[in-house]
Amino acid sequence: MNRRFKMYFIQYIICRFFIFILLLFPEKFRFRFGNFLGALTYKLIKKRRDIAYYNLKLAFPEKSDKEISKISKQSFKIMIKAFMCTLWFKDYLNRPNNIKIINMENVEKLYSKGKGIVVATMHFGNMEASVKAANGHDIVTVAKTQRNPYINKYMNFNRSKYVNMEVIEKDRNTSRKLLEKIKENKIFALFSDHRDKGAIVNFFDKEAKAPTGAVSMALKHDIPLILVYNTLNSDNTTTIFISDEIHLERTDNFKNDVQNGTQTLINEIEKVIKKYPEQWMWFHDRWNIHSTLKRMNKV
Repeated sequence: MNRRFKMYFIQYIICRFFIFILLLFPEKFRFRFGNFLGALTYKLIKKRRDIAYYNLKLAFPEKSDKEISKISKQSFKIMIKAFMCTLWFKDYLNRPNNIKIINMENVEKLYSKGKGIVVATMHFGNMEASVKAANGHDIVTVAKTQRNPYINKYMNFNRSKYVNMEVIEKDRNTSRKLLEKIKENKIFALFSDHRDKGAIVNFFDKEAKAPTGAVSMALKHDIPLILVYNTLNSDNTTTIFISDEIHLERTDNFKNDVQNGTQTLINEIEKVIKKYPEQWMWFHDRWNIHSTLKRMNKV
């Protein structure tokens, strides 16, 4: 084991020890601790706090600094709690009072077509809790490989304990691996809200890049597309929202269809964020604003 992997292993052991200690406490304490960590992260990590502030200023120029700070801080808390919740997700998801699902019948209606479903998801609320919307059907998703291989393996194993989910690690062969699963009529859950190579879209009246994976797959293979997201509520329960099928226009120009379909999807995502702004991950560099801040010598 070389020096780097020794460090990774030490990090993993420290992480597992922290998880062991955390799980000794009741769930209410864990979430209160998550609130504390979120507030502490907001205070200490200036780079992410600045990105969240300027993202919110771009999206909601009419809001005061006080309103923006409140939304930003709450977003940090929700994201930290959502991450921590995955550490005991199997128990959390299996408690009936923790999960409420809106429009569940739409999943079964679309799945009965025999083509599977493409689900566009968001970095929003108690993110991974949306797997409950699959209603027991197999899920395929794509995730970025964590730098620490021990933690990466642990996270993927943890996911497999609470749902029938296959995680494809993001690399140059991701598209091919997804295509191999098309005939299996599974639910393909793909994050569609963050900055990624793909289409140039209008997002909060600003030019932004958006991933096209969900729309491309739905168009190319004639699979129904829906948006699924959830809110982590003040009592730490989760409400999952399932959209109706998103209509995608199909012409003889596939490239334009993907562009237009991606904009349609982004419009739906924007509506959700406007409704529940504190639930979105604002500290992600959505508009590549950190480069701009560096040029302005503000970071």
